[in-house]
Parts: sequence; C-alpha cells; structure tokens
Amino acid sequence: MSSSLTAERFRRLARSSPWRWQSLEFHWSTHRDARRRAWIRRPGDLRVEDADGRLVQVSSESKPPQGARAYLTSGYGRAPIPVRWPSQVEPVYADDGLVAAVPDAIDIDYDRPFFESYHWVAMLNPIELADRVHDRDAAESAPVELRDLTVVEHHGRPAWQATAQPTAAYDPRCSCCPLLSGEFDDEHDVWAPGPPSLVRLDEQTGVCVRIECNEDVALDVEIVGVDLRLDNDLFARRRRRFFRR
Repeated sequence: MSSSLTAERFRRLARSSPWRWQSLEFHWSTHRDARRRAWIRRPGDLRVEDADGRLVQVSSESKPPQGARAYLTSGYGRAPIPVRWPSQVEPVYADDGLVAAVPDAIDIDYDRPFFESYHWVAMLNPIELADRVHDRDAAESAPVELRDLTVVEHHGRPAWQATAQPTAAYDPRCSCCPLLSGEFDDEHDVWAPGPPSLVRLDEQTGVCVRIECNEDVALDVEIVGVDLRLDNDLFARRRRRFFRR
C-alpha cells in the first residue's frame, strides 16, 4: 500500500482511522505530558496508565451517548437524536481501500473513547489533516497543504510522513488543541496559521503518530499492538471493598 504516495492518498489515510482498526495498544507522549500507555477496544472501552503502571483512567461504553435534543415531528416536546458509532456506517472508499469521503451525517460519534482533550481525539482520527472538520463545504482550497511526502519507519512500523502547512481554511476538531500550529482569528473568522509541522500517520491504522514543529516534538506515539484480543477485565473498574467491624 506504500507505493505511489501522493497528497491525496495521505489525505485518504487521514480520514480512514475510524474504519481501519478495532483495538489498539500504544505508548504516547506530548510536549506537555509524560509518557503514558493506553489500550482501546472500540467502540467505547479505554484504559490509560502512567509510565509506572498506575491507573489514570478506565472507562467502558457499550452505547454511544445521547445526541442533541430535537423537536419531535409531532410537535410535542423534544427527544435526543439517536447517535451511531462509526462502525455502524459505511464511508466512501477509493480503489486503494482508503476513505475518499466520510459519511455526511451529524449523528456519528467519532470522539469515543475520550481522554482529557480533543487533541487525543484528533490523534486517533486525524481527519483535520485532510478536511475541514465542522464545515467541509466552506473551503475553496485545501485546509492543509502537504509536501515532502515519503514513507518512513516509526518505532519499527511503516508510516507516511509529510510536511503539513495549515492554511486559513484549517478547521481542527478543537481550536484549543489542534494538531497543527496557529490559532483561530475570531475577528476574521479564519485560522491564523503558524509554521509547518512534520507529521506522520501509521500506515496500518491511520493514527497520527508523530508531530514536530520548530524542532519541538509535540506528539510521539509508539504502537505496540493492533487488533489484539483484549480481556474484559482490562476495562473493568475495581469495586471498593467495605469491611464490617
């Protein structure tokens, strides 16, 4: 799959993560946080430990959360919009098996399982490197310009690398914690781009595994296992024991 790497193929891989894996074990660190370890079992199971093996977070969700409330067609009251997991919908695939277009729907939960911030969400589903996340029809040009594309090895795994320059059309998952540099200009309603970043996508999963900007390593992910069988106990909360005197 690594042959003929182009900007469009890179963008397709950036869209594909929600449909390319079911479970993931990895270590990761950012320029702000110490190294941690995580296990994910889609759709909603998560375990995070610190570098010493201490539990940071464990969660398990079998159903997506309720969506925004909308008025009923009967006119009496409001009810939550049903929400679907990405695994319940089918994207548009290109001939290379990567995603050419994601479903145009607002009832799909791409954020679970969630940990700390939307930077985590964007790391696992880096669609913002390919498309505008919130208003895909607004941009007349690509939100991210890609150059210097090459296939590299990242912690022993094939990865696709590019120099990514955000443009004024860049629309990240969250403007407070984007993958790329810059900030949202509220006065002009556009992104004020910062300098370019070197980014890497894991070839098998589509996860963003490396971000460097101005020689600062903003993100480094080491994938340990993909689609391994993970035991239910890994995502179970330990119950407190109460002792009677």
